[in-house]
Amino acid sequence: MLGIIKKILMQFIENIDTGTCNMTEEECMQIIDTLKTITAPYISKYEACQMLGVSRATFDNLVREGKLPRGEKRKGFKELAWKKNDITKYDVACRQQRT
Repeated sequence: MLGIIKKILMQFIENIDTGTCNMTEEECMQIIDTLKTITAPYISKYEACQMLGVSRATFDNLVREGKLPRGEKRKGFKELAWKKNDITKYDVACRQQRT
């Protein structure tokens, strides 16, 4: 899997260096968001609240209502953690509903 990611990124770098990259800013941001998710797959409740722009109480309500998954206990950490990908998917779905 990492080999595939490396190959794709190397192609992007080559296209940028040669001036043949035709990616839009939105496509670039999607790649950056995906890479962030890969490199930091779990986030704290605080970070999740910041991403969604909601209070901790609202976040807890979203979890209780089943709109967001329950947090996971991670070895060596006191607090629960959430998969960043799950929070991002929920955020994207909410933004699409608003438009």
